Formats: sequence, C-alpha cells, structure tokens
Amino acid sequence: MKKNSLLLMLVLSFALLQSCARKTEEQSDANGIEATTDEVKAQEDRATKRARIETARIEKQEQRRLAAIEKAKTTPTFKDASGKIVYNKAEIDPTFVGGDKAMIDYLRDNLTYPEEAQKAGIEGTVFVDFIVDEKGLVRQVTATEVVGDEINQSLKDEAMRVVTAMPAWVAGTQHGKAVDAYFSVPITFELSN
Repeated sequence: MKKNSLLLMLVLSFALLQSCARKTEEQSDANGIEATTDEVKAQEDRATKRARIETARIEKQEQRRLAAIEKAKTTPTFKDASGKIVYNKAEIDPTFVGGDKAMIDYLRDNLTYPEEAQKAGIEGTVFVDFIVDEKGLVRQVTATEVVGDEINQSLKDEAMRVVTAMPAWVAGTQHGKAVDAYFSVPITFELSN
C-alpha cells in the first residue's frame, strides 16, 4: 500500500510537472505571437505613416512648383540682402555637377541623420531654398517648409548644413550669361527598417 501511494504521488507529481511545462510553453508561444504581432503592427504603422508623408511631400512639391512658376511670371527677379539681382527662374536653371543622380549620391553620402530624431523615430521632408550664384556657389540657405508630423529643428539644421556644404554647381544662365538664381531641394529623412 505504501508502495502504491508513493507510486501514485510520483505519477501525480509527474503529471503536475508536465502540466506546468505545457502552460509555460503556451505562455511562451503566446508571448512570442504577441511580440511578433506587435512588430508587424509597428511595421504596418510605419509604412502607413511613410505613405502619408510621401503623398504630402508630392503635394507640397507640386504646390511649390506652381507657386514658383507664378512668382517667376509676376516677379522675374528680386534683390537679395546684399543688393544683388537674383532670378526666381533663370532661362537655364542651375544644375548640380553630374546631374540629379550625382546630387542624390552626394546627399546620401553626406547627410547625417540626427541622433535625437532617430531615437524619436522622426521622419519627413525638409524643403531647403537657396541661391546658386554666378560662380556656382551655394549661399543664403534656408529651411522653408517641412512635411511630416514631428519634424524638429535638428532635421532642418542637418538639411541646411548638407546643402551649405555642397560643391560648386553649374550656374544658371540668362541670355547666355551666368546669373544668381533661386533653387529649392526637398531632403527626405527616412529611418531604415
């Protein structure tokens, strides 16, 4: 009888251990599923946010393009702070040496994502306006507009820094003569996945 009681207690203990182990596995699996579900939801939220920001960027860029055309029609030139004449739209616009692809490469290689913006998960586009002078040098750089929910000053500062540091451009021309010309570039900050 003592032997049977001991055997019964042993079997019950084993069954209890098995039950606890199964419960722990189920909880572990459930936690893993929850973590995976949270990760998927976060990726979906990020993708939705990026799509919304991209749509807003495209709309803003088109609005700015149309406004620049209208401004150039009504006011073809303006005087900058130093009194120099600047064309809102030159006959031939200034160009980055090597073209748009070279400018994209330059931005990719020289843009530094501010650490505080990275940690906060901030993404968006900063529109940087500047003048390319008759020698092709970039000057009077300003961050004029932004697209994104939480664009902070660090992104604006970095966008202006990288544009200010650009190498010389090919100057815009008017009637075959190099002139100072207004230009704008959108700079997009997007975190890698």
